[in-house]
Amino acid sequence: MTSDLILGVIGGIIATSITVAISYFFKTIAIPFIKSALFDIPDISGKWQTHDSEDQESVGTANIKQRSRQIEIQVIRNINRDGNKTEKTFLYKGKFASGTLVASYEDTDMKGYIMGSVVMRLMPDNKTLFGKTVYFDHNQGQVVAHDYWLKR
Repeated sequence: MTSDLILGVIGGIIATSITVAISYFFKTIAIPFIKSALFDIPDISGKWQTHDSEDQESVGTANIKQRSRQIEIQVIRNINRDGNKTEKTFLYKGKFASGTLVASYEDTDMKGYIMGSVVMRLMPDNKTLFGKTVYFDHNQGQVVAHDYWLKR
């Protein structure tokens, strides 16, 4: 009787583990792949350069990870808006649908001291994302909006 109980518990644990693994596979790999194929979502994953204006030199790098419409971006900023060197890392999480990227972000080093949002549009060349970033500027003491560019 005791051995039957132990076998039942072990069987339940194994069955639960297998179910969780299958669920994770479908959620993170199979369903995003099917959605991408059905809805023809452009692939924007990979390395990008960040810019504060269209004709300015790069101020940092962005690495985009895309799973169907789900987007995660790690941005490393090397130059502040005032032109001084810096080393800030931001983590963006959001969605990409109909050519529009909407994400919220926060700095990873100071754990949310700098937080904001970005709304960007994929240009027809599929090599440029353009939009606005909005955040609270602690130096100015107010919410600010700036142009923001990502280019391949």
